[in-house]
Amino acid sequence: MEVDGCVDAADIAEKFAEYFTSCYSYNSLNHSEAFRDEYVKLRTNSGLPCLKASFDTELVSKIMMDLKRGRAAGIDGLSNEHLSFRHPILSVILSRLFNLILSSR
Repeated sequence: MEVDGCVDAADIAEKFAEYFTSCYSYNSLNHSEAFRDEYVKLRTNSGLPCLKASFDTELVSKIMMDLKRGRAAGIDGLSNEHLSFRHPILSVILSRLFNLILSSR
């Protein structure tokens, strides 16, 4: 495989890192600091901004049942069928996990 004339895996990885670093860097230091200050202010005043939702067992169960079947498994080897044909306790566990994630700071 060749990327920008490089064939060495380490050089290719470095090219990818440089590219994506430049994509997500700020254009203006002043704007970046202003956005950070606004975020910190929102987070200090209200916890997690815009995250007022909660997950109940029925919601998690419905979402898992509505997943389309026949899709390729992920990198972990799990497919949508694993969630569709799960034990009912998984919906309870996942809803609690998601709510804990939302409530953590």
